[in-house]
This record gives sequence, C-alpha cells and structure tokens, in this order.
Amino acid sequence: METITPVVHGGRARWLGTLALHTLGATITAAVFGALLGWVGGWLGAPWGRLGLIALAATAAVYGLAELRRGPRLPIPQLRRQVPDWWRTFFGRPVAAVLYGAGLGVGFFTYLTHGTFVVVAFAAVASGRPEIGALVVAPFGLARGLSAVMSWRSDTPERSHALVDKLVSAPEGRRRAANALVLIVVVIAAAVAASRTSDVGRPALAAAALAAVFSLSAVSKVAASSRWRRSLAAHRLPSAAQRIASWAVPLGEAFVPVLIMMGLPRAAGAWALMLLTMFSIELTRLRRLVGAVVPCGCFGGREAVDFRAALMRNVTLALLATVVVVFGHDQPMLRRPSVPTTSDLVPLALALGALLAAAVTAWRASSWLAKGRRA
Repeated sequence: METITPVVHGGRARWLGTLALHTLGATITAAVFGALLGWVGGWLGAPWGRLGLIALAATAAVYGLAELRRGPRLPIPQLRRQVPDWWRTFFGRPVAAVLYGAGLGVGFFTYLTHGTFVVVAFAAVASGRPEIGALVVAPFGLARGLSAVMSWRSDTPERSHALVDKLVSAPEGRRRAANALVLIVVVIAAAVAASRTSDVGRPALAAAALAAVFSLSAVSKVAASSRWRRSLAAHRLPSAAQRIASWAVPLGEAFVPVLIMMGLPRAAGAWALMLLTMFSIELTRLRRLVGAVVPCGCFGGREAVDFRAALMRNVTLALLATVVVVFGHDQPMLRRPSVPTTSDLVPLALALGALLAAAVTAWRASSWLAKGRRA
C-alpha cells in the first residue's frame, strides 16, 4: 500500500499502469502455482473421489471454525516475509511492479493471516488437474494484486500514511467473518459434490496426506532453520547427536514424499512409521525431563507444544501410515534396466562413445584454460 500508490508513481495515470502490471504478475504466478499443485495432486492419485471431497469439506470447516474463534488454533504455512524493498530501487518501475505481484501471488512465501488459502491450495491439489488448479488459485493472485486499488486517493504522503494507519486499525472481525463465509460455501459445495461421487482412493489420499505433512515439516525446518535449532537445543541432546539431528531429521522427513512421488507409497508408509516411533520416544523422554509442555519445532511455528497434543498427532499420522502400508500399491517410477539385446548394441556403443568424447573434450578444454590462466 505504501509502494504502489499515486504519490509514489507521480500521478494516477502512471499508477494505473503500475497497478495493472502488479495485478498481472500476481495473477500469473498464482495460476502457475495452482497448476503445479494440480499436477502434484495428479501424481499423488487425485482426484480421490468421495473421500477426497469429504476431506476438503472437513478442512474448510475446521479453518472456518478457527476464523470464528470456535475451534482450535490451526497452523498456516507461511514464510512470514515481505517482498524485498530493494526491488523498486534496483529495477525499473514496470519490472518492479511485476516482481512485487509475483512475490505475492504464491501466498505461502509471504504473510498469511487467514487459513482460506490453505483450503484453496488443498482444493487445487485434490483436483488432480493442472488446468483446474490454475483456475482455482488464480483468483487469489488477482484479488491480492487488485487490493492495491484501495490506495487510489493516496496522492500525497499524508494520505498514504493515513491509509496505512486505517488498514492497520481496521476491525479484524470483518475479515474473519468474510473468510469464514467463503469457507462455509466451500463446505457446502464439497459436501454436495461428495454425495454425488463414488468412494475411491483411500490409500492414495492417505499417502497424499503423509506427503503433505512431512513435506511441510521438512520445509519449515529448512526455511526457519534458526527456530529449528533453538527447539532442538531444548531437547538436551549430546552435542554430536544434536548436530546430526539438525540435518538428518528434515532429510528423513523429506524422504517420505520423495518415496511417494517415486511410486513407493508402502515404503514411504513404513519409513514414516519408523520416524513417528522415534519422534514419540523422544517426546516421552522430554515429558520426563521438562514436563507437560515439550519443545517441538515440528512445523516452524510454535517452539513448544502440549505433550498430549503432539503424541495424538503422531498417533493420527501413524494410523494414516498404517493404511498406506496395508492397502497401498507400489508402482515404481524407476525400474532396473534390462540386459541390452543385439539390436541395442549399436545405439549403446554410440551413446558410450559420445559420453567418452564429451569427457575427453571437457578434460582437454580445462587443461587449455588452465594453461591460458598461467600464461
């Protein structure tokens, strides 16, 4: 609001052009992100039939209750960062406007105060189709880009500051009510669609849920590494074990979605069960050391959680992993190559010869360049 205003861009005419570019960048980025989510969902077996729609309705209902402060406080994945201020001084006006919009289009990369976008992203994944995902998420970018239209009267620095103060002091209840209303509509639409759809995809949905949870946990530890290290320090582990755990835990968690994406959900479920067992043992140890509130750092948010809530979360994930192990079907994306036949020998020899020639060329080029530097 303080950057894309008429006072910054020297009048409303130039500001309208900047606003259009800003909105275009946000909309395109949101659409591309939605298409990526739909593609990932398709890879994970979406759409998941009636059960997937029920899961969408349940997610929207839980976040809707949280908006009305009638339910538990739920995590909202986000990096809690602003788009870089130096963009507007380093780049020209058109490029900076597009970049600012692009940075806001993928909501999880900045600040999110409401869980509505989480439900929208889940709907894109559950569609299993990139084009549907793009259509679902693009309006978020469009609305976020057009939000700067509120600054159309900010033709002086005083009016610009007054607008920011007004937005900061605006009642939060209205925003929460509006988001809750949208989520209620999603609940109704998903419930109606579920009543008309066959029930398929239980193991695939459980595997997708595991992939989402462990991906979020791993990414949050990497993105908020300082918070993760502080939480890990509170575990009172030996220094060597703490150093290993700082990178081994997020790596092990990331292995779950990697296995699922490789078509090995049962192996991913077994690996997740092992991780959850280890995490639960560590939680029990911490319960004896520090009491009912234990250090966590699981999803990059709060650094301490209630022991019972953390243990119940692990039990729920373990049930999902058990469903995947028992009812899942492995379809490996990578297979061991077969022994080449007579007809394959000529292409194989040509390929090996090309690789050898490329290696020799690279070696000789590096040698010549080294001689040139010495000269």
